[in-house]
Amino acid sequence: TFDWLDDFLQKNPSYVELSDRKIQDWAASSGLMKPRSAANASNDKPPFMYNLGGMDDMSIQRVLKAIAPMVPRNYVVMEVKSNLVKEEREEVIKRFNTPNFKKTAMVVMGSPSADFKKRSQDRTLAEKQAKLTSEWQIKKKQKEQQRAVAKKQKEIAEAKKKAEEQRKKMAEAAAKKKAEEEAKKKAEAEGKPMETEEAKEEEKPEEEKKEDKPEMEEEEDDGLGTEPPKAELTEEEQKMVFRTKQGNGDLAPVVLGKFLKDFSIPDKAEGFDDVKFVWDPASKSTEYLRQWVLEAKRSTLLEHLQPSTEFGLRNMAWQKQYVEWQSKQNVFKAKGKKEEGKDGNLDIFSVEDVNDVKDGEPLYAFWEPADWALLQLRYELHLLQEHFKKDVDDPDRAAILETQLSYYYSKYFKKNLSPGVFGMKNNTELVNTLMKDVVILSGEPPALTSQLSPDLEVDSADIFVKFTEESRRERKRRAEAGDETLKLKYTPPAASQANAAPKAAAGGAGQKPPQQSWQNRGSWGGGGGWNRW
Repeated sequence: TFDWLDDFLQKNPSYVELSDRKIQDWAASSGLMKPRSAANASNDKPPFMYNLGGMDDMSIQRVLKAIAPMVPRNYVVMEVKSNLVKEEREEVIKRFNTPNFKKTAMVVMGSPSADFKKRSQDRTLAEKQAKLTSEWQIKKKQKEQQRAVAKKQKEIAEAKKKAEEQRKKMAEAAAKKKAEEEAKKKAEAEGKPMETEEAKEEEKPEEEKKEDKPEMEEEEDDGLGTEPPKAELTEEEQKMVFRTKQGNGDLAPVVLGKFLKDFSIPDKAEGFDDVKFVWDPASKSTEYLRQWVLEAKRSTLLEHLQPSTEFGLRNMAWQKQYVEWQSKQNVFKAKGKKEEGKDGNLDIFSVEDVNDVKDGEPLYAFWEPADWALLQLRYELHLLQEHFKKDVDDPDRAAILETQLSYYYSKYFKKNLSPGVFGMKNNTELVNTLMKDVVILSGEPPALTSQLSPDLEVDSADIFVKFTEESRRERKRRAEAGDETLKLKYTPPAASQANAAPKAAAGGAGQKPPQQSWQNRGSWGGGGGWNRW
């Protein structure tokens, strides 16, 4: 978006940009340093953490919005999210609703112009060149420092060598002088003539009189050359029409998740004097935005989503029911009947009261902890897929994607979805193996889908008890026949969490899945702009 704006302003210098980015540029020209990036910062909404009241509380934005309409000039209102939401576009139009202004929406979506592609590639090349030059300068400086250290070490070594040679010479001279004095005394005592110092000096070889001359050092080649390497675009980069997204790009994920369903193309009916389609025409731009929004919804988490009150009440009622059933099982076991009989003719789904199949025996009488855990997960996944659809209220998000299941399960139930508890490798294996009578992960991309009949009214959790009991009896029947393929490998959550504790730093099943990347081709400006984030 802002690349398009920079090109527009370069060609139309009479226009003034109105955006948070521009406010920060003005602040920087006044000597204020730009704040460091934050988790939810974006090009559209950069962080305002100046420790200055007028900046941090967004007062400057409110003042600018009030003053700009009173000063007749050419403006580009660059509010990416606001320009994509009809209600917020209309608010901008109201502020500039005077005869002094002609209000034009520049819709820049679809396939970029050749000029834009060329400028995008030039920007990418300039960024690569700047990075290469910076790396080259750092390496060059490191080489110079290494040479300086090596030179200093050599000088120290030579100084030590000379000092050692000087010490040796002084010691030899002292020993020689002492020997001469002793020889002189001996000669005097014997009455023999002494050889003069001048004669001995003449006998010294010419080589000993020569002093070592310092050798000229040759400058070592650092192998980096005198100029930084030239950057080139790869084949893949030459095909790109937009620069690689930095950070969150134009819009933060939390903003995308909240407003994607409201994105639309401006229309004259909103109060614009003109709507210009710069790249693709209206029909193609509308379809392009529709497809882009659909793709973005697949990879954007609804971080603002909160479970509804209705969900909370149903979940509380379920937890109460779950505890009551376990209590009734304990009461039944306390009566002394602990062996399960063989009732192969029982039609589980015809049972009217799961608490009393026959003679006070509940349908769940012989359940183990794994069966209770499976019952709980069945009901929770059913409840999750049902209320997610209601709470989101977006036909494009009618089901939870497999990649986002752990995130929303954790958001709704405040605990992790852990396939390892049941000996499963991932959520898909867990759901499609053990939950397939209630929900499955299917489709492209895979999404959580109910297997219950649309005509079935689930007014109680009894049906999930029946599914769980039917599954238990099938596993038991298969095991008695020697088939252990359905045997559960259940680890109680407490033990499972204890075993997983050393791996906590590496991530867990309920953690937020990584954001997937996507690309788009579009922007709209004049009243504002967008192209990718």
